[in-house]
Amino acid sequence: MSEPYDYRAPAPSPPGRPQGWSGTSRMPTQAPPSYPPVGPPRDTERRAKLIDYALKVLGLLGVALVPGLLWYLVRNNPAPTGAAQTPPPSQTVGVYQFQPYHGVATETDCAAHSTDRVKAFFQQHPCVTLTRSLYTTSLTNSQKVITSIAVVRMDNAAGAKLLQQVSDENGSGHVKDLVEDGVVIPGGPNALQDAGYYSVVRGSRVIVVMTEYVDGTLDTHGNLTSTNRTLRAVSQDAVKQGIGLG
Repeated sequence: MSEPYDYRAPAPSPPGRPQGWSGTSRMPTQAPPSYPPVGPPRDTERRAKLIDYALKVLGLLGVALVPGLLWYLVRNNPAPTGAAQTPPPSQTVGVYQFQPYHGVATETDCAAHSTDRVKAFFQQHPCVTLTRSLYTTSLTNSQKVITSIAVVRMDNAAGAKLLQQVSDENGSGHVKDLVEDGVVIPGGPNALQDAGYYSVVRGSRVIVVMTEYVDGTLDTHGNLTSTNRTLRAVSQDAVKQGIGLG
């Protein structure tokens, strides 16, 4: 036999509970709508601003450093690794190529190796040393010449200057070259005191240079007079190169 049907209406929901909520759960049966969060700026926004600021600072630093780097590269001009570097061009020291003809001879008695007023000067003002040597070279026309170099060292620069003044005067005598003192040039002159004279003072030293022809037939008064300027240029070039100064 079936149960009798209850015709009573369902009981109303408890007060405070909206329609759609179950009696055993506090959660709604439908998901609540979502809303954008509100409040202070996100951490990601602050991080993005910091990165943007740092990039701007680095950009300014790069602009400032580039000119300095370029200046350094231009100033130092570093050669690439393994690159062949071109050596600087060699500088010509002088015009003539001098070859030794006789070994260097050193004396301490300058008066014994000089003549006339130069000898008298040494007797009153003795030198410290006298160094003499001989060299040969060729002119542009291939004529061979011989150059005598005498280096007189005095006590001081003042004494050297006085000696040069006496030596440079015409007819005042001279310091003897090695040829005049016995060194033989086959077929050549017996002394080198007629042409190509040049002197210079270097501190306490006086350098006296003479140049004449090796060939005795060319070493005549007329030829020496006409070519004296050329022979003197050879003597000057020897001093310029420091020939015989040791």
